[in-house]
Amino acid sequence: MQLTNKDAFSKVEANYPKINEAIIRNLDEIIAIRRDFRKHPELAFEEKRTASIVASYLRQWGYEVQEHVGGTGVVGLLNGKQPGKVMGLRADMDALPMPDEISASYKSLNDGIAHTCGHDVHTANLLGVAKVFSEIGLEKGTLKFIFQPAEEIGQGAKAMIDDGVMENPKVDFMAGLHVNPTLNVGEFSLTNAEYTCGAVDIFELVVEGKGGHAAHPHLAVDAVMISAQVLVALQQIASRQVDPLKPVVLSVGQIQGGTKGTILPNTVTMNGTVRTLDPSVRDQVPQSMEKIATQIAEAYGGKAYLDYQKVTPSIKSDAAARVALSELVVDLFGKESFKWVNPSMGGEDFAYFSQLVPSVFFRLGTKSSDDTAYGNHHPKFNVDEEAIRFGMTVFSVLTQRYLNEEEGK
Repeated sequence: MQLTNKDAFSKVEANYPKINEAIIRNLDEIIAIRRDFRKHPELAFEEKRTASIVASYLRQWGYEVQEHVGGTGVVGLLNGKQPGKVMGLRADMDALPMPDEISASYKSLNDGIAHTCGHDVHTANLLGVAKVFSEIGLEKGTLKFIFQPAEEIGQGAKAMIDDGVMENPKVDFMAGLHVNPTLNVGEFSLTNAEYTCGAVDIFELVVEGKGGHAAHPHLAVDAVMISAQVLVALQQIASRQVDPLKPVVLSVGQIQGGTKGTILPNTVTMNGTVRTLDPSVRDQVPQSMEKIATQIAEAYGGKAYLDYQKVTPSIKSDAAARVALSELVVDLFGKESFKWVNPSMGGEDFAYFSQLVPSVFFRLGTKSSDDTAYGNHHPKFNVDEEAIRFGMTVFSVLTQRYLNEEEGK
């Protein structure tokens, strides 16, 4: 492929020549791997082909490899010449259950499954970093490459953690990235806050009334009317019960009840999500929901039952790591390449790693034209593959800086 303007990498070439040369040497192969993953996407916990390819490359490059970690996860371990800190780098491998509508030759061959969130890029990018360090080696410390399943359903990171991925050796620091089509190739963004991505919870709220004829509502308990009042009242949790500086997004995306317009149903079921940043607010919201729903339902002679499930916590971002990463990007690519952004209420199960050790999670720009401007989860989502060179560079330099810095810093 044609490489990005050489001037963009002049500081990398001058200050990290071994990393730069290794990336250039291997970039075509890594892009070919990415295209293969895009062509053969696999759903959460079904990433058997992807995991097998990842493990095969890691073994070929001299890594100690563990497979079937947390289901279909893969771990590659590389020890430096001297003992030191242990750094974890993570990529997610799963695709989405949706069509792939790109026109490229590497369009998905698996009907109804597509890499429209960029996990093919994440996986290939991390393999690229593994290839770099297999060639240039580590002076000190240990690198743990974590290829994770099932991010799209919020379960893969926890499954790997439960399977011991953060131990033996114990990880001291974690880094991850996500492609972002709102940023141009060569741009990076990071949230300058303790919590950077929303905790995501799901709920089912059932309102129980008493069915009857629509002509005689006084003989029934109208579950539809009760549900409507509950739905409106729930929105006042964010506006009146929670600190306005601590965001809450409570969304009901599905309401089911009744079979015909002339019949008042016995029950109405609402399903939705709650997204928060602050853990204390996350604990507060379900208590408020249950109280509001129960009391409104009882006021009209009905009942309400809340089933609330916590899915993914917020990503906790280490302050020192945020500064280090922002300085790294500016050092390598200039001030215009880096942006501080607001927290996102979208979920990301890298959060489970960030609850255990200091972590940093950043966004990698992938846009260069209309074809690469479609949002994540859009059937035409695609990336400018030159972004992979930027991702490999930042991961590699971040790794080298972290593992070579003095203990305690």
